[in-house]
Amino acid sequence: MKKITPVIIIIGIVLVALFLRTNRITSIPPALSWDEVSIGYNAYSILKTGRDEHGRFLPLDTFVAYGDYKPPLAIYLTVPFVEVFGLNELSVRMPSALFGTLTVLMTYFLVKELFKRHSNPDVPLISAALLAVSPWHINLSRAGFEANIALLLIVLGVYFILRAREKYRYWYVAWLPFVASIYTFNSARYFTPLFAIVLCIFVRKDIWKYWKTCSIGAIVALICLLPIIPHLISKEARLRFTEVNIFTDNSVVVTANERTAYDGNSVIGKILHNRRVGFALSYLRHFADNLQPSFLFIEGDGNPKFSTRVVGQLYIVEAPLLAIGILSMFAVYPQVAWILLFWIILAIVPAATARETPHALRILNSLPAWQIFIAFGIVTLLDIKTKMYKHNTIIRNLLIVILVCLYGFSAGYYLHNYYSHYAAKYSGEWQYGYREAIQAAQTIDSKYDTMYLSSTIGRPYMYTLFYTRYDPNAFMRTKDSSFDTAGFYHVNGFGKYRFVDSMPIGGLKTNTLYITDPGWVPGDARVLKTITLLDGTSRLVLFDKP
Repeated sequence: MKKITPVIIIIGIVLVALFLRTNRITSIPPALSWDEVSIGYNAYSILKTGRDEHGRFLPLDTFVAYGDYKPPLAIYLTVPFVEVFGLNELSVRMPSALFGTLTVLMTYFLVKELFKRHSNPDVPLISAALLAVSPWHINLSRAGFEANIALLLIVLGVYFILRAREKYRYWYVAWLPFVASIYTFNSARYFTPLFAIVLCIFVRKDIWKYWKTCSIGAIVALICLLPIIPHLISKEARLRFTEVNIFTDNSVVVTANERTAYDGNSVIGKILHNRRVGFALSYLRHFADNLQPSFLFIEGDGNPKFSTRVVGQLYIVEAPLLAIGILSMFAVYPQVAWILLFWIILAIVPAATARETPHALRILNSLPAWQIFIAFGIVTLLDIKTKMYKHNTIIRNLLIVILVCLYGFSAGYYLHNYYSHYAAKYSGEWQYGYREAIQAAQTIDSKYDTMYLSSTIGRPYMYTLFYTRYDPNAFMRTKDSSFDTAGFYHVNGFGKYRFVDSMPIGGLKTNTLYITDPGWVPGDARVLKTITLLDGTSRLVLFDKP
């Protein structure tokens, strides 16, 4: 019976994780983000034509998309879901939800492998359970985020490498999940090579022991990387980094020059106020942002797409458990502790170059290291407290009840806010309104020769393609599009649709439907329908010329 108990428990944990990641997934979050509709429509285009929205045949290196050059794997993984469920919210979000659920399962096997040489049977189950109810992981598993898919691949890669220490045949495929993560999410392209080096250092004896098998696996991985390498070294790959990184912040240079001048251009002034020092300090500040207690335990990410803003990325009850786990693991299992610590640090290293910090999505790669530390802290706390008292079983059971109650309250509070309040409060952050407006327009589509859509919410052309299930071939034939000077892609129109930043000059036209912000509606317009956010705020208005 003892042998099957862990199996039953992990099955229960995985089922809970699946429920939390799929329950009402089509309506919470309340709308698809512009990245989700881009992934969905490009998957649809691949399914129907074998080409992306730009006409590229089965691209392996990147999908140009909005000019942000999306890694390709998430789009290809979405294709079968679009085939089965159609082009909708379910097909776009289900890959992330399923991969998130599998990450919970793989965390169990990973932690078993981490502590395989140390007898500690509770940590794997607790680690998986903590990830299953993690607000950080639930939030990012319920939307079509590529990062969530990449996380499973990273966890799988670490598991393969650890497993290869005893089963040498794993070296043939050990690096392939890491390679796949590079094809999945931009942050993984920086994190994965760095973490792979760290893992090689920790298992260097095993690599040397099985160097032939390991070499073959490395060569296979490098061959699989060949299709994407030209893009990785191209100027297009640097476009996104150039847009968001702190090293293009001119204020650092201006401040350095001003302070150097104030010091009379002295040698000391030039050394202390050198712009390189300024950028280094800026980088350290952005790195530290991702470790702020308010971010981790109180409010979470400032972007409501990545957090409900009512709890931290971790539960507040986990703060002391995390500290206990880190300290005790370094005391008992220092090698495992170093691996997990480097896991967290290296996940933050590339994210700290961005201006927007802290950023829960960009450091998602740090999961499930946090949960493993916390799980070890729970086990350590139970062991320490029970050894201090004569009636060990009673004290242990009491502590377990207290922890279960604290976690139950924390998770219940988070889930209540997520299911009852989140959608209404933050529907505007999710481009809510385009779906409702476009679907309303389709019911009267035949009455109009032209439709104007406001672009103030963002990327209206892709929402139109997505919700009308527009024929990709027809889109390619009729689109009016261009790249701006920064390299980003814009579609001004296709077919009968036109996308504008302001009301067209010359007054309202006959046989024309307008979908714009409420502030753009002229006095002589005939209002057909008003689209409101879930909190009742007017978002878009459909009108025409009476």
